[in-house]
Amino acid sequence: MTAFYLKLFITPALMWAISSASRRWGTQLGGLLSGLPVTSALVMLFLSLEQGSAFVARAVPGALAGLAAIQATYLFYFLVTRRVPALLGCLAGLGFYALTAWAISRLGGVALPVLITLLLVTAIVIVTARQPAPPAASGPVVLPRWVIPMRMLAATGLLLAITASAEWLGPTASGLVAPIPVIAWPLMVFAHVQGGRHELAAVVRGNAIGAVGVVGFYLMLAHGVPVWGALPSIGVAVLLAVAVTFTLARWLNRR
Repeated sequence: MTAFYLKLFITPALMWAISSASRRWGTQLGGLLSGLPVTSALVMLFLSLEQGSAFVARAVPGALAGLAAIQATYLFYFLVTRRVPALLGCLAGLGFYALTAWAISRLGGVALPVLITLLLVTAIVIVTARQPAPPAASGPVVLPRWVIPMRMLAATGLLLAITASAEWLGPTASGLVAPIPVIAWPLMVFAHVQGGRHELAAVVRGNAIGAVGVVGFYLMLAHGVPVWGALPSIGVAVLLAVAVTFTLARWLNRR
């Protein structure tokens, strides 16, 4: 029962903090923060508490496949919305994500999903760098008031759904849905609709950079959980993800 109340408190609090920071300091930072393994870390934390460390270790390959599918979907959305409206791009993107996640999960293992993710991140960074800046008069993207509560509810609902059905889903499927971007997807779509393609590019690029840190997060879990157990490994993995993400972002901004 204690774990249930922790889910209800921690998850929406983190979503509110990240969404508020994105609204205050811009979509580029929002993309970076939304790319961090916030939902994933919470899912893995509660899976470890309720299903055990071995379950978490077996969920990592599925999580990496899901991460690769997410980056493929962001690139797909960025490219396809050059020719179609955002709503149609969203619907097509959801179908593309489901198909891609299934296909990559069939590959099995860790190495191929990691390689696919890194190749997609490279492609996203290159493609989004070519997006021209908007006129100087353009203002910041203002999100509707209901967006942050919606993200909080979506993240909490996702966490409750995954952890409640984990025994039925199994470790692979639980891992596959753990990285679902409940923060980044709404941020990306609203940035696109209200701020145009330059704002969309900033979110997609930031999230892709964050994905490199998420790769480090899952690799740390894969190697750390059998040795240290789930809780210490998750803590170290989160710190690694943050360090990798902001180091890479700083290096790319200098270039």
